[in-house]
Amino acid sequence: MSISESARFSLYHRGRGRMLDHLLVSRSMLAHYKGSEVHNELLHDESIAFATEKKFPESDHAPVIAEFELSDFG
Repeated sequence: MSISESARFSLYHRGRGRMLDHLLVSRSMLAHYKGSEVHNELLHDESIAFATEKKFPESDHAPVIAEFELSDFG
């Protein structure tokens, strides 16, 4: 289970998506890994905000989320 290549970015800079943000998972948690997502649908190109006075109120990084199945933990 991996993120599609076209969606594999958490920052948008100078017209290109970049994967700057990552998740680290221990070996013991990897067995419980179910999938991951990057919520980058609303990202703005952060280089525009630094080149002009136009600032965006939201973060310039997209959330990177992983899902784990933990039901077997007591």
